Amino acid sequence: MMNPTVEALLVLQERDARVAALTAELESLPKQIAAVDDDLEARTEKFDELKNRTRQIEADRKKIDLDVQSKQAAISRYKSQQQQTRKNEEFAALNHEIEHAEKEISALEDSELELMEAYDKGLAAVAEAQKELLQFQDKAKHKKADLEKRTAALAAELIGAEEKQAAAEKTVPEDVLPRYRRILKSKRDVAIVPIRGGACGGCHMKLTPQTVISARAAEHLVSCDNCGRLVYWAEE
Repeated sequence: MMNPTVEALLVLQERDARVAALTAELESLPKQIAAVDDDLEARTEKFDELKNRTRQIEADRKKIDLDVQSKQAAISRYKSQQQQTRKNEEFAALNHEIEHAEKEISALEDSELELMEAYDKGLAAVAEAQKELLQFQDKAKHKKADLEKRTAALAAELIGAEEKQAAAEKTVPEDVLPRYRRILKSKRDVAIVPIRGGACGGCHMKLTPQTVISARAAEHLVSCDNCGRLVYWAEE
């Protein structure tokens, strides 16, 4: 027959474990919600960087276009000056400037074509990234809603579990409860464990014959000689 105090402690320990599990999960939820927000922020920043790079490509292309227009205007001026001059040296010098400007225009136009291709690819990448971001935003919204719903449910469940915990505490003798609490705080898992194969169910160390006999008699609480946990006879 099991000691009534042991029975009361086992019930309390089970309810303590439930409260601890609910509390741990409840405390983890804000971190999970924050992780969703952080992930969304990181994805949004990455998308913004892609958009900015694409915009910069177009800005660079427009700058090149302005450079081409500037050089074309210069060529027009040089040709106008050629028509006005009668000196061969000046005509040749202007012709040299025209040829140089035309080569620069050719190089600029090649660069502009490359930028136009890069811009088109950038636009396609932005469109795809935007689609993916919108999908993730929707998933994040639903995930946060689920986590917030879970938070509310856990908070309500925890209240009920703490009420059951408090009720279980009242069934434990006042002189035993502090001892149980000290052991539980020290071991951080369980304070009272069964004897299995003559060993402590907590530290799994072999118990002395006298400890096993005392636990089997169930006349008073018995502690493990090694870890200090309370032990009780559970073997047939």
